[in-house]
Amino acid sequence: MYIDVNGRKAFATTGGKPFDSEQPTVVFLHGSGLDHTFWGLHSRFFAFRKYSVLVPDLPGHTHSEGPPLASIEEMGSWLNDALEAIDAKDISIVAHSQGCLVALEYASRFKKNLKSVSFVASGLATPVNAALIDAAENNPEAAIGMMLGWGFGTAGQLHQGPIPGNSMVGGGQKVMRGNVPNELATDLKACNAYQNGQAAAANIEAPVQVILSRKDKMAPYKAGMQLVDHLPSPVVHIFKDCGHMIPQEAPDECRTLLRDFIFQNNPSS
Repeated sequence: MYIDVNGRKAFATTGGKPFDSEQPTVVFLHGSGLDHTFWGLHSRFFAFRKYSVLVPDLPGHTHSEGPPLASIEEMGSWLNDALEAIDAKDISIVAHSQGCLVALEYASRFKKNLKSVSFVASGLATPVNAALIDAAENNPEAAIGMMLGWGFGTAGQLHQGPIPGNSMVGGGQKVMRGNVPNELATDLKACNAYQNGQAAAANIEAPVQVILSRKDKMAPYKAGMQLVDHLPSPVVHIFKDCGHMIPQEAPDECRTLLRDFIFQNNPSS
């Protein structure tokens, strides 16, 4: 569906069910240069269990009108505007990578309807290699190769995904090629510039969940544990063998963790 957010069209999927503002809402946020397709399996699961689901393309990404937003703080405000536009209530946020920084900003500033936050593969900050930013602007194919090479663990690189005949790396290439150079470069610069994570984490009042991987090369385990250390009593799960793309590399296990946490903190009728 399309939402009017501050006079611009924003696209979001709803998991195959119409959005109903009277039901609890689960919002899924994608990472740098990606879009709504990252959360296809997980969003559908909640949509068919009496939740309203919103999986937006951030401004400028894939189907959403641009330009892309230049800071994480702007993205947090935009998310609030989008949720107010559809009158969402009883909100659970599920976020991956850059989306986690957006979730930090949103959860620390817009608390009224927030029931839970799930952070997947992130830290308090996401510093970005200068060579990657340069490649995103001037050699997008190289940037995509870097990110997908660092992002997926062994199963992803060997095309051993959970869906027969589906290549996680190939899917990532297709999506990211539609979001370069402007969207990807803008996202990476926003991540690199974000410095408010520690203060934002300490200001979150909703129940929080953190899902990390020890083999994550893009949001290293040490950075993820810094996030854990600054959140209020988080529920933490550590994968041993995944890379950065936990929701796609271990979708069943990730879904179960999200299910148990959200069902407990934001139950549907």
